[in-house]
Amino acid sequence: MSLIFTDDQKSLAQTVKRFVADRTPLPKVREVIAGDQAYDQKIWAQLAGDLGLAGLTVPEEYGGAGATHADLSAALRELGAGLVPSPLVACLLAAGTLLALDDEPVKRELLPQLAEGGIVGTLAVSEPGNRQWIPASPATSALHAGSGITLSGVKEAVLNGAEADVLLVQAAGPDGAGVYLVRGSAEGLTVTRNEALDPTRSVATVTFDGTPAVLVAGDAAAALDRAADLANLAIASEQAGAMLACLTMTTEYAKIRYTFGQPIGAYQGVKHKLADMYTTWALCDAALREATRAADEEPEKLGAAAAAARALVSPGYVTAAKNTMLLHGGIGFTWEHDAHFFYKNAIAGNVLAGDADYQLDRLAGKLGV
Repeated sequence: MSLIFTDDQKSLAQTVKRFVADRTPLPKVREVIAGDQAYDQKIWAQLAGDLGLAGLTVPEEYGGAGATHADLSAALRELGAGLVPSPLVACLLAAGTLLALDDEPVKRELLPQLAEGGIVGTLAVSEPGNRQWIPASPATSALHAGSGITLSGVKEAVLNGAEADVLLVQAAGPDGAGVYLVRGSAEGLTVTRNEALDPTRSVATVTFDGTPAVLVAGDAAAALDRAADLANLAIASEQAGAMLACLTMTTEYAKIRYTFGQPIGAYQGVKHKLADMYTTWALCDAALREATRAADEEPEKLGAAAAAARALVSPGYVTAAKNTMLLHGGIGFTWEHDAHFFYKNAIAGNVLAGDADYQLDRLAGKLGV
């Protein structure tokens, strides 16, 4: 495991960091979420096209850059630090699922478009009342008839479901659960964008009522298991970046906020919390780096490593965001202060694609415990 970014990864991270600072700083994020769009289309086009982030880990044969997951993690950290609204994670999950399947015609049609940001894709697996993010036996069903395949059922917490051009849907078919491709314009498809706690992340409830679909060939169980690992990597990367942003923001504030004639950073109660935030971040950072290393070098260990990273990073980020508000005093609890954004992002992200308990269960399963 390398605890140091390579020169290329440092360069990529700096490029993304400059982009965030110049094109989508937090005041700009406020403008976006105050509007009726989930994200800024121009910013997304630049992230996907100019920076190439949507296709970073897509193989070159499908129009991507063929980079490593460690490279992608370096970029996602900077986007997480800036709380940048975009459909990137949703597109990454859609692309990763397709890559794990065996349907070559579908891959060659969709992956180049996903890689260049020409379309938005997402993965629809979570269902109402089911604790598992990817249920072993989905209630959503696929009817295979002579005239084609149709889906019926409901999926919830679908990332960028309201913006998606294509959806990859887990549904129960005649031969067990499979992954089905649904176009965003399909008949019988109803998408309701939810009012989420985190305004920087778009989620939706998707209802299928005799909706035309196409079965994507391949091992659906293995592909969705891979998607769960990729979700953990992507979310943990964003959260690790946001944790560091919270630590940096709070440390700087502790240097300039004076009380009783000295900066608040001089008091033990503040210093100890900042030290705890740093040590927690360092542990999370190490776990995340091990997960990205496994993704690139030992895929058979990815499931356990990615679940362990999420089990550490998600609750660690919640604590860091909470302390950020606390150490900023009363101002940290106001909507006008950025600390409030990070706290809502942390709370919502903590349960996205499975909370810490779910991740510990997944880790135990991967370890055979």
